[in-house]
This record gives sequence, C-alpha cells and structure tokens, in this order.
Amino acid sequence: MTAARRTGTVIAAAAAFTALAACTLTGCATTPADLADVVAGWPDQYRVEGTKAEPLYTELIEAERDGDVFRLRIDAIGQGDAPLGTQTTGVQVAADGTVTWLPGCRPAAACADDRPIRGFLTTALVVGLARADALDAAVTDRELHGTPVLCVDDAALHPDAAATVPLDPCFDRETGAVLGHWSPDSAAFVGPTLAPGFTVTAT
Repeated sequence: MTAARRTGTVIAAAAAFTALAACTLTGCATTPADLADVVAGWPDQYRVEGTKAEPLYTELIEAERDGDVFRLRIDAIGQGDAPLGTQTTGVQVAADGTVTWLPGCRPAAACADDRPIRGFLTTALVVGLARADALDAAVTDRELHGTPVLCVDDAALHPDAAATVPLDPCFDRETGAVLGHWSPDSAAFVGPTLAPGFTVTAT
C-alpha cells in the first residue's frame, strides 16, 4: 500500500470513528420514511421486563404486545419489599390506526378520558399512525444501556397535546417496545426509563 493510500485509509477510519462518537453522544437523525419502514418490520409479539428505581420505592414493569393489543403492568414495591399497589392497563390498535383503551383498564380514573397515549404504551400510538399513513416525526438513533433505540419527537406524535415537560419516547429498534424517554432539555434519559438489566424478547 502506498503512503498516499495508507494516509487516505487512516483519514477515512478517523472520520468514521468521529461520526460514530457523535452518534453515541448526540444521536443520529433518521427520516420519517425510514421510521415507517422500521415500524413495518417490528414483530407482532414482544415482552419487556425491567425496573425503574425511585428514592423510596421500585417499579417492576412488564410490557407486552400480542398482535394489535398492547398491555402494561406496573407493581410498586416499597422499602422492605412492601407492596404499594399495581397498575394494569392496555390499548388496542384497529386496522385504520385508531387506538382505544381496553375494558378493565385500571385505575379507571386514568383510563376514562381520551388523554394522549404516552409512556410505555406509546408503541401502540406509533403503530396506529403508521397504519393511518400519518407517521411524520423526527427520529434520532441512540443507545440505552447498550441497546439501540429510536427516539421520536414527542411534539410530532402529539401535535394537539403538548407536554408540560417534553420527553421523547425511545423504542427498541428490533421490537418497537418503549424502553425509555429522552429529555431534549437535559440531553439525557430521564423519567419513565428502564434501569440497566431489562430484558426484551420477541415472542
């Protein structure tokens, strides 16, 4: 290899490393068209198990998809392993993309209104938007505890219901399961975000 070619190879490798480092630190953009293709490739079933720790309690989180049905269960465990309560909820996505709450959603007060779907059930919203050919959102590739995720602009998902504190949901690239939330203001994963050690299984 000539000195000129060797120098060119080194420069190209350095550029690739710089780009990779930039993606790791700030994320890399993905177009809405790319996102639609990714969503189309997500499996019809997945199961997520993980935890989210707070100062005085821990949440044990289970989320799953079974076809058009998305369910979430959160068990809160206090200090000394004292059970503090369980929240179960679920939604279903119709063929036209309409998302509706499932009967039996608890607590009833949290499921009775038509508030926008956020948190660990946001996968259902994205699938619904894709089915309605209305998925037009800015997307950024990131990593959460070593797992590749796609973070989607919350404002684009909820144009008529702006969040008081914007948090972009981040989806496991392979299954579409929501694993965490990215704060544009803090430039960090915060809020409803799983701790290290979670598992994601395509079933």
